[in-house]
Amino acid sequence: MPGDFSMCVCLSPPPPHHFRLPSTKSLRPCLAPTRRPPDPRKKGVIFADALGLALTTVRHISRPLFDEDPLVLALASLRAMRPLSSPTYTLDFQAPTVDYSSFRTRLSQQQVCLEQCAVQGAAVAGTVRVRNIGYEKRVTLRVSYDNWKSHYDLPCSYLRDPCGGGETDTFSFRLPLPLDTQRAEFCICFWCQGTEHWDNNGGKNYTLTKEIELHNYSQGTYW
Repeated sequence: MPGDFSMCVCLSPPPPHHFRLPSTKSLRPCLAPTRRPPDPRKKGVIFADALGLALTTVRHISRPLFDEDPLVLALASLRAMRPLSSPTYTLDFQAPTVDYSSFRTRLSQQQVCLEQCAVQGAAVAGTVRVRNIGYEKRVTLRVSYDNWKSHYDLPCSYLRDPCGGGETDTFSFRLPLPLDTQRAEFCICFWCQGTEHWDNNGGKNYTLTKEIELHNYSQGTYW
């Protein structure tokens, strides 16, 4: 026989969806940077000891300069301040043109005469006057540094006269004095028209001597 019955149906809700935020570690930029090729102009520095090589130079730095002994510094200062000077020489004769009348007389008699002379450092410079007795002329100094055990001839240079046509001509010279020269002497030879004319200062020659150095620190030794 028919009967009534009821059925209870329970419907469970669907399981919830689980949403997860992506980890920041996994995020990547859309545009990845492109690496640039290395610049060939850049140079790297590699030390020799990093490669197992031996060092070529080893410098040991000592104490500063100002820590040196005061005496050493004082001696170094004296050496730096030491003057560089050449020996001084004295002419053993009077300037020929001091007595100009006598100079003119000698010139007319011997055709040649020393006119001016002066010491200039390690050399002697001067002029020679000769009479214009011919066109071709040659003037030389005969010099000796060892009391005429040996000698040599030093040519003189002609000084052109802007006026020209005078009764006399002038020649110049520059006589070097080596460092070990203690005494030097010279005379003058004038050659013209196949004849030699001499000026030897009345037979005494022209001499110069080195001055005696009493307090010349440039020649001494400090240590």
